[in-house]
Amino acid sequence: MNDDSAVTHPKSRNARFIPFFLIVVIAIAIGFAIRHFINFKEIIPEQGHLAVYFSEVNGAVSGPTLEERLVDKLASATSVVDAALYHLDSKSIATALINAHNRNVEVRVFTENRNVEEEEIQRLLREGIPVRDDGDNDGYMHHKFVVIDKRYVWTGSYNTTYRGAHTNDNNVVWIDSVSLAENFTKEFQTIYTSRGEAELPQKSIPNPQVMLSDGTHISTYFSPGSNSISPLLQEINSAQESINFMAFSFTHDKIGQAMRDQFQNGVKVGGVFDKNQISKYSEYDPMKKLGMSVKIDKTSGTMHHKVIIIDEETVITGSYNFSRNAEVWNSENLLIIKANKGVARAYIDEYNRLK
Repeated sequence: MNDDSAVTHPKSRNARFIPFFLIVVIAIAIGFAIRHFINFKEIIPEQGHLAVYFSEVNGAVSGPTLEERLVDKLASATSVVDAALYHLDSKSIATALINAHNRNVEVRVFTENRNVEEEEIQRLLREGIPVRDDGDNDGYMHHKFVVIDKRYVWTGSYNTTYRGAHTNDNNVVWIDSVSLAENFTKEFQTIYTSRGEAELPQKSIPNPQVMLSDGTHISTYFSPGSNSISPLLQEINSAQESINFMAFSFTHDKIGQAMRDQFQNGVKVGGVFDKNQISKYSEYDPMKKLGMSVKIDKTSGTMHHKVIIIDEETVITGSYNFSRNAEVWNSENLLIIKANKGVARAYIDEYNRLK
């Protein structure tokens, strides 16, 4: 009797164990399915397009200036404009913001504390447009982006100044993407409400990877508060044939060393530095001594780009100078744009013009 009990008891436990095991397996499978679905949603292609603009310096670019283009974009705003602007001394852009405000568009501006006394910022305040600054902190509010109607993003190296449009070499990307706009809107809201004291961590960017309907793939990074240096180094280390860059300030030794290593591995590396930023901290001399094809910009204005082009296919751009300050202290944005040869070609053409 006791022996029979000893035999039948484990079977009853196994009978109970099997359904429990199946429940665990099904739960894990559902978890993986949900994770896959979420990740898939992040890169579902959406309608939209990307355009690249450069400043008109010495007749290098025909057509509207960056200033005129932004005024035109602001004139199309119907509901919301969020502008994070390091500098604003352009009367026409300030007027366009005021006109939008007068059309009952919700306009908000966030700027650098050191520039809050600029006349055009004060004019916005007099017209009733809410303007906040990042306070008296160690870093710069260095963004130069505008989000219009929670759909369009304007960002790049261009400060909204006369020199930014007419004298200095700058670039802007204009992107029609609700998903990308959501990233920049959240960054704006974070810095606007915290006055620059807190930054958006990478893990909370709503759409880290965005794909446009033409296949263009865009990765978004903000600093500080997200790991912006690792993806930069990853892209540099992935180069198979070429690395070309246009750098206003290039003092980050990790980035410089990664490029030097790639050069020694046989990758063609070339770059243009702004003449006013060559110092003992610059990566120019170490690269030049190694025999890399680096040059100092010869144009009359400032070479203000912050651009790296990998294998003439991947473009890295934004407000982000290649410096430790950009990584650790400043409020910056960085976009990595892939799978759009037309965009890459436009930046290569600009690089060839400057070198």
